[in-house]
Amino acid sequence: MKGKFGSLAAALAGGVFLATAGGASAAPITGDALMQQFNLIVLGDLDSTSEVEGRTYVGGNLGGSSSTYYTRGSQAPASSYDAVTVGGNITGGYKNINGGGNVVVGGNVENMNLNGGSARIGGTVTGNVNGSKQTGAAVTIPNFGTVFQDYSGSLGGQASNTTFSQNSQGIRFTAGGSDLSVFSIGADLLSSSREIGFSLGTDDHILINVDGSSLASGSILSLSANFLAPTSTIASNVIWNFGDIGAIDFGTEFWGSILAPDAQLTNRNSLNGSVVAAGFTQRGEVHQPLLDGDFPSPVPNDPPRAISEPAIWPLSALAMAAIAVVGFRRRRDDSAAGAVQA
Repeated sequence: MKGKFGSLAAALAGGVFLATAGGASAAPITGDALMQQFNLIVLGDLDSTSEVEGRTYVGGNLGGSSSTYYTRGSQAPASSYDAVTVGGNITGGYKNINGGGNVVVGGNVENMNLNGGSARIGGTVTGNVNGSKQTGAAVTIPNFGTVFQDYSGSLGGQASNTTFSQNSQGIRFTAGGSDLSVFSIGADLLSSSREIGFSLGTDDHILINVDGSSLASGSILSLSANFLAPTSTIASNVIWNFGDIGAIDFGTEFWGSILAPDAQLTNRNSLNGSVVAAGFTQRGEVHQPLLDGDFPSPVPNDPPRAISEPAIWPLSALAMAAIAVVGFRRRRDDSAAGAVQA
């Protein structure tokens, strides 16, 4: 018995080493890398009645009436992530997963249609799932929260190197000669603009830091400008960084990738580009293309963080307990041996 217990403890101790080493040595995941793989990232809850063309990540619960995902999965960049990742529960009407996309869910699922893909579900099915599924699966859902807090903060710390032009109707952003043209604009001016224009080539990249200090505490940033001659280049080569804004309402179609890790979003028309939000009430489609793979990475304020792996901790706790017991048994055996010799 002692030998078996010692072997178990040794194996668990090895597990602690491997898990800890694996977590420490894992390549850090950056915000831009995730935005180049996901069309929609919601750190909290998503309530949707619409569709998403590319991959979707929901850290909390996915609810709402019928909604559809991975509608243009064949155009999504290669990735090791599933078509849909949900940390909590899937509730409400049917969630339709197109394009043979796979799904991973940390909690329970109410209703879902799988069109050629499969689902790994950590909990149970409380309604109906059409397609291949596994319930009670051992799944680990990554936490992207700190990754996007870091990325938004890093982008927000970039000094402006270009100025936008303005007239009575709106504003225009023209890319400069640097690898990354950085603009800063007040939320009040952006909200009051009727038109937004861009001048940029396919090799140009633009960062727009939106300053929310002009907004009253708890207020919503309402955006309803029309984009002049919008193109897919704007969706992939422009980041709107809403770092310090808590709520945004998109009343018209919006172009450019959206980074808003602290904001609750609402839309009633299409969003074009990668979208990151704290929470999302989705009433319009989210379209590809995603953030451009060549978007310049600024020097971060802090080193990029590895994504947390919560499944490591139960193993570590068990292993530490086993090691402590083995240590106690060894000390007891040594004491007994000493008494016999005496």
